[in-house]
Amino acid sequence: MPIAEQPESSELLTRYLLGALSQEEAERLDERSIADDEFVLRLDAVENDLVDAFVRGELSGESLERFESVYLSTSRKAEKVEFAKAMLRFQERSAAAAVQQSGAKTPSGARRKASDDHATWSWLAVPRLELQWTFAAATLLMVFASAYLITKNEWLGRRERAAHEREVAAERRATDLERQLSDQRSASASAQKELEELRASVPVTESLKTITVLLLPPTRGAGQIPTVSVTPGTDRVTLRLQLEGDDFPSYQVALREPAVNRIIWSSPRLRARLEGQAKAISVSLSAGLLKQQNYIVELTGIPTRGSKELLTGYVFRVVLK
Repeated sequence: MPIAEQPESSELLTRYLLGALSQEEAERLDERSIADDEFVLRLDAVENDLVDAFVRGELSGESLERFESVYLSTSRKAEKVEFAKAMLRFQERSAAAAVQQSGAKTPSGARRKASDDHATWSWLAVPRLELQWTFAAATLLMVFASAYLITKNEWLGRRERAAHEREVAAERRATDLERQLSDQRSASASAQKELEELRASVPVTESLKTITVLLLPPTRGAGQIPTVSVTPGTDRVTLRLQLEGDDFPSYQVALREPAVNRIIWSSPRLRARLEGQAKAISVSLSAGLLKQQNYIVELTGIPTRGSKELLTGYVFRVVLK
């Protein structure tokens, strides 16, 4: 069986009324003042005690300062304090009148000496104690009824304000979520489009037929020209250019067609990689560029500063089968 929640102490509720709690604790009590009727009744009782203590001059120090600066900051609460002061003055006058009335009772002998005419009008001239207390009781009943209505109206107003604040906060949160969702959808659509473009631009290497040829650095003596046999269905040709030395941070490769002395393809900047015991540069080009003839692969070194330098040319022959 769950343990019932312990009610808040009068000291905690007093600090709440004086605005001396943390924001988190005050918000928690605000919520309880909206949803818990029993809590509201207890809070009203503590508030009445606090107001009575102020009008009787029983508050001091920080409690008095906070009451005057925080509690009295609203006109409704200031009116409640003025009403409590008026009630205190009424009680003091009623008590004084009761004491005076009891002390003013005439002896029985003197009452017997009063004339009949005087006795006839005495009930109009002298207020009766019973009527005074009846009037005081009716006045107190009206006071308590008015206080209850004021407290009830304040509680209803507080609930209405809190409900409005929750509604505004919910609308603001919904707007933020809609904006975030819209941003996410835009970002997702943009990412999807970029992914599709990337997939369209990058060939699927698993389905391509590629041949690889190693081209050694050219020597001064006449040697046999390497031959690249391109069979039907070949998609790409990879040329691995072995270097004599790695003297530049980056390189560029160009494919020259000697028959017309023009460059038909060139690569972006490349870096040399270690393959076995030597450095090499690998380039891949479409097999559709090649015809059955000789080609020259020109290797250019690109320094960090300064102009490019043509290093050497690799000659090979293409044979279509």
